Amino acid sequence: MSADAFLRAIRAAPDDDLPRLVFADYLDETGDPARAEFIRVQCELATLPDHDPRRRALEDREHDLLNEHEPEWCETEPSWAQEWDWRRGFIDEISGYGSPLANIEPQFIGYHPVTSVRWTYLGDFALPIDWIQAPWVPTVRSLSVANTWCIVDELATFLNRADPPNLTTLDFSGNVGIGNVCDLLRHNGLRDRIQSLLFGGMSRFPPEIPPGDPVDPADLCTTLDRAPLQHLACFDSGLTSDGLRTLLSAPFAATLKHLDISDNPIAPDAYRAFEQAHRSMRLKRLDVSGTPLAGISLEPLLHARSLESLTRLEMNGCGSARRNMEVLAGSPFWAQADHLRAHSGTIPASTFEPLAHSQGPPTLRLLDLADNYLRTSGVRLLCESPWVGSLTWLALSANYLDDESCRVLARSGRFTHLRTLHLAHNNTRLDRGEGEQITDAGATELANEPSLANLRLLSLSNTGVTHRGVNAVLNGLYWRLFGLGLAGNDLSPEVVRILAGSPRLARFVWLDLADNPRLRGRALLPLAESPYLSRLCELDCGGIDLADDVRTAFRERLGPRFSH
Repeated sequence: MSADAFLRAIRAAPDDDLPRLVFADYLDETGDPARAEFIRVQCELATLPDHDPRRRALEDREHDLLNEHEPEWCETEPSWAQEWDWRRGFIDEISGYGSPLANIEPQFIGYHPVTSVRWTYLGDFALPIDWIQAPWVPTVRSLSVANTWCIVDELATFLNRADPPNLTTLDFSGNVGIGNVCDLLRHNGLRDRIQSLLFGGMSRFPPEIPPGDPVDPADLCTTLDRAPLQHLACFDSGLTSDGLRTLLSAPFAATLKHLDISDNPIAPDAYRAFEQAHRSMRLKRLDVSGTPLAGISLEPLLHARSLESLTRLEMNGCGSARRNMEVLAGSPFWAQADHLRAHSGTIPASTFEPLAHSQGPPTLRLLDLADNYLRTSGVRLLCESPWVGSLTWLALSANYLDDESCRVLARSGRFTHLRTLHLAHNNTRLDRGEGEQITDAGATELANEPSLANLRLLSLSNTGVTHRGVNAVLNGLYWRLFGLGLAGNDLSPEVVRILAGSPRLARFVWLDLADNPRLRGRALLPLAESPYLSRLCELDCGGIDLADDVRTAFRERLGPRFSH
């Protein structure tokens, strides 16, 4: 078989690893062992849970291979793209501006089975109709035009004329005229095969732009009558309690697994919609943030039959009532949860206590408690909870934490699986207060703790950390970070010397230095010229007045991965 035959097989079965692994064998036989290894590494990573101990070595090898070979593996330079993502050995998702997305070389799509396309708004509106002849139309399964101020009629024309045969996901969120979202589905095959539909964001437009009418739930039910819908996001869309009951009793609700109804004007009795939902509906993921269901009606909601399989819950903005945590701790959901987001809830340690003392779920992976009032006492409760040891992702940003909080977290020894830790905005002195802040001492406590050796991404933006703390977390004995957030820390140019001179920088795929005004001018030039700065690093220097030659150096080095 020829390479083209193998690639056709991969495009024909994008979810199947076998054609990819067979192609990897072919590459080995024809003298391209690095490309073959990269495909095998990414395919294996795609099957591993995030807490698997094999991930660390595989991710490091993935990075090394891609850093050395990405330009040649792209086949043609993706100058039309703003971002691209590699999955299971090939570029799977691309994002870019309107017209350039129509000009992708067929050779690129012939080599990379692109299944996801995102249109990024640039301000110069380009008609989606330009995409009709784009080479990705036959293979795309997910299309996002979110936050592009897209005109519904023009997008509908594209969908009706091109009718991408494999498209099953449409993200129309953040656009004017969501009330006409049914028009996007009415005259093409998408209405009968759509699995994921996202729209909403009516209140996010400036006052001079009317958002239009909300979606008619009855019309949506009629339009999606035969759809195998699994994911529906209708956040901030004017949805009422009656509208929710209409949606959840519709035939398509039988297959629904993921529902986002956040920030809608539903009443506290909206929990009845889940009690009266289609008898076959069993949600696995639910977002009720910014609604009474996140607080007032949480108890009857979590005992509804349609939520007996729920494993992921977002209840952001739930308030600080202790009763909410008691209800959550005693719910069937909490016994089987793997994700919980409860940020922006004004939750103090005293309110968090019932949840911390509960037996809890054995496989909780993600916990988001950012923007609350936990303080050090809340961190201590968290560290002592029976269920915390399985976490791989933890957000404690904006919780009035200090160096003692970091010491408690580090020395607990409970976070052996943790890979991502967000501690940003823990600095009340930014608001001219004299209270809590995380400083170099807290960062050093974390970096010196062997039980945190699996940590890969750390955010310390808007804290009191200086170049000394950066040196500790970058060059410590145990960590091999691939992402570091340092925005808004008023860093001195000394931090540039530390970053640019560290071989550990070569692992970074994300570095946020935004809003550090003392790095202005040519202060960042040593970083731009560092032999360790990887071409894979997404570098944010927003809010810094860079010299022209520094901007040019970063753009030549990082391309679209540099933002300023």
